[in-house]
Amino acid sequence: MDGQLRAVFFDFDGTLCDSAATIVRLMKQACRECALDEPDEKVIRGNIGYGVSHAALSYTAGDADKAALLADCYRRLSREEYLSGNPPLDPLFDGVGDMLRALRREQYLSAVITNKGRAGLNSLLGRHGLDRLMDYSVTADDCVVKPAPDMAHLAMRRFGVEPAGCLLVGDTEIDAGCAANAGIGFIGVGWGYHSPQLLREKGALAILDSFDELPGLAADYFMSAT
Repeated sequence: MDGQLRAVFFDFDGTLCDSAATIVRLMKQACRECALDEPDEKVIRGNIGYGVSHAALSYTAGDADKAALLADCYRRLSREEYLSGNPPLDPLFDGVGDMLRALRREQYLSAVITNKGRAGLNSLLGRHGLDRLMDYSVTADDCVVKPAPDMAHLAMRRFGVEPAGCLLVGDTEIDAGCAANAGIGFIGVGWGYHSPQLLREKGALAILDSFDELPGLAADYFMSAT
């Protein structure tokens, strides 16, 4: 290392954690409580990563008032469930812990920047032990959601890292948009909710087939960026 601070930011749902089953179930429940038709599971999965408010608009045919009620209902259900005595333990994708430990050995800082709410993120980070491997996190409760650059900017200011010293790893075009808007590099994952082809079209420098590849790709990127 040359003493320059470097950081890797991660999306959560679809990148580190396979939380689709819980998201689909809670959104269907929220639609029932709001007397709306339940969206197809594929539709809900395709909206993961866009943020609840954006997704709710698509389930209410653009009715802003109904969408606001649906989004609030979903957030309440999610918060109550993750803070309950029996919260869902959505599984991590293979290799997350080993990858984060490898990045830490290289003295990279790490953060989650996610459009997920704080209650769900903290619950899952803590019970999977990732809170001990992550240096910081930013959620939809903290600032404007992706693809705006605010989450990345907040983490960059917290760490004191320049854009050339940052990478964002994610699974959707929303993550790619956040990286582009923040002026940082983007690496996609091949197992998330948007296709590798779409991620490449949106500017992904590479697509991971496994997390084993990330430390080497990060080292190559940071070397070329300096």
